[in-house]
Amino acid sequence: MKKELKHWVFAVGDGEDCLRDGKEVTVPHTWNIEEGKEEYWGTGWYEHSLDVPEEWADKRVRLRFGAAYHSAVVYVNGREAGKHVRSGYTPFTVELTELLEFGEKNRITVRVSNEFSEEMLPYKRSFDWANDGGLIRGVSLLVTGRHFLDRMEITARPILLEGCRTDGMAECGRVEKGPAVWGVRVRLNCLAGMKNEENGLTLGWELIREGEKETILRGKAPCAELLEGRKEETAFLHLPERLLKEVDYWHFDHPALYRLRFVLKKNGVTEDEAEQVFGFRDFHVRGSALFLNGEQVRLCGTEWMPGSDPVYGAAEPKEQLEKMLQLLKESNCIFTRFHWQQDDLILDWCDRHGMLVQEEVPFWGPDPEIPGELHKEIALQQFEEMYAAHCNHPSVIAWGVGNELCAQEPGTIRYIREAVAFARSLDADRSVNYVSNTWFENSMTDGTVEGDILMINDYIGTWHGEKDEHAELSGLIANNPGRAVVSSEFGLCEPAFSGGDARREQIFLEKMEAYREHGEIAGTIYFCLNDYRTQMGEDGVGKYRCRIHGSATMDGHPKPSYYVVQRECAPFTLKWEPGQLIITCRDDLPCYELRGYLVELRDDGGRRMGQAVIERLRPGESIRIPAQDAASAAVYRPTGDCAGVYSCK
Repeated sequence: MKKELKHWVFAVGDGEDCLRDGKEVTVPHTWNIEEGKEEYWGTGWYEHSLDVPEEWADKRVRLRFGAAYHSAVVYVNGREAGKHVRSGYTPFTVELTELLEFGEKNRITVRVSNEFSEEMLPYKRSFDWANDGGLIRGVSLLVTGRHFLDRMEITARPILLEGCRTDGMAECGRVEKGPAVWGVRVRLNCLAGMKNEENGLTLGWELIREGEKETILRGKAPCAELLEGRKEETAFLHLPERLLKEVDYWHFDHPALYRLRFVLKKNGVTEDEAEQVFGFRDFHVRGSALFLNGEQVRLCGTEWMPGSDPVYGAAEPKEQLEKMLQLLKESNCIFTRFHWQQDDLILDWCDRHGMLVQEEVPFWGPDPEIPGELHKEIALQQFEEMYAAHCNHPSVIAWGVGNELCAQEPGTIRYIREAVAFARSLDADRSVNYVSNTWFENSMTDGTVEGDILMINDYIGTWHGEKDEHAELSGLIANNPGRAVVSSEFGLCEPAFSGGDARREQIFLEKMEAYREHGEIAGTIYFCLNDYRTQMGEDGVGKYRCRIHGSATMDGHPKPSYYVVQRECAPFTLKWEPGQLIITCRDDLPCYELRGYLVELRDDGGRRMGQAVIERLRPGESIRIPAQDAASAAVYRPTGDCAGVYSCK
């Protein structure tokens, strides 16, 4: 059984007696958007009254927290059940079973702190986003039998076969379907001391294509036969890798998904059920190029800073998250990065709508100047938790181990090397990167060269001073031959720098022009979609304290520069000629094939006049569409997301 626990009593104070004067709140919740608590950096308390029936006496009862920022201790009837510290954005589970009183109401309390801390990443005040404390993501009650499945790692690796033309000549390009390797490693949790409890346990599974009813694979086996390894409380079950003859591959324009369902039984009685959505996708770096499912791609995107609407803060509901994600995708963003670990809701959306993601450990800024052993330990803990939570999302193509540290310092470079090696030991299939803002100081030894992609934050002209953009990019590329480069941030930050949205547009266009001249620049991530709430912002006060850095307002209203970003990040250009519309697939940046795009012609009133489907356009190729009397054209991706409305004027 799984049930969301939405209603809690909340109060702030050093001790739980403050709950006597508490108020009812709905989780997700943060106190830093409430009047009088906008800059309260301290302790908050949550309380929930849980009815526990007698029949749960032979069950396991747990609470899963999507995130508690940033340190939390959970109590049952006044006794500590568990804690989660030093990682405020990753999910965690606390078992309640041994502390519950069955047939009674049980008091669940959670103490949460958002005090700035040296024993946390982000470190003290060294981060440029909001410090919202509370149960900022959902809380779920989980009730199972005495055994449950608590972690899945799915192998979903396409076997890319080079396509052939009808004349037998090989052609390069995207592969949309074909064979793949599939396998699963799943963790079975038992009570302490029950080392042989897998006897009598069976695991059944079913693999289906999402949205379809036909089963691709179905199986069942005694857990003892699947045993890979065993510890005191856990047994690792392994479904050996096998070949699937044909599956649909996941792509940002064709996000094919599959669902794996597990049923765990003990002597025929169900103990637990679990499922996971995933996709078959191949993304890798080869030399200075990025490849997705066999196609060389150059990618454009934008970064979004979640938690920025002052109405919600970090406790955004599903509807608000989806609103901002839709705005992000319709800016023609297919590649983004997150400075800190995100909710499954966000990555599920990216899986379904097609957006490539680099998710990062929130190690940001020059304080501490050199990462120490404690910070490395915390970073690796957070990385392991991030990987465990999100390793099955096909949208996640890369991990980040830090952002804008002092990456010319040997101590920082040592941390980056160790963190990258640790990440690769857990996940050999994804890129691991470090994002640098010191790359131009010495581009041969900067910490970003330790990653798979050179990721550079480019604020030449503002934060990085007046330098020659082309000379700096050329130097970086010359000093790192055969390496792929991604401009991972560029834009205008007000009020630190003036000029308004007109200058933001100018900077964006000038940077894109420069990036397009260098083929080694395989991607761009514009910063950013929205003005964002931050505890170090120069504009506003309280929950409105922010940086004006976006092409949309904090609550998601587009500015004029939003439409410039949308146009320049579109994988096509449009040209109107008398009676026709010419659409050309870009061959610079971005650059990838168009397949299944829909063009809708509209009249002066915005009414649909007709439509055409672009079955396939390769980079540099064009298509002519009859467009007599059309006033505009709306272009839609195969996912249904609008790639822009373009006027003939």
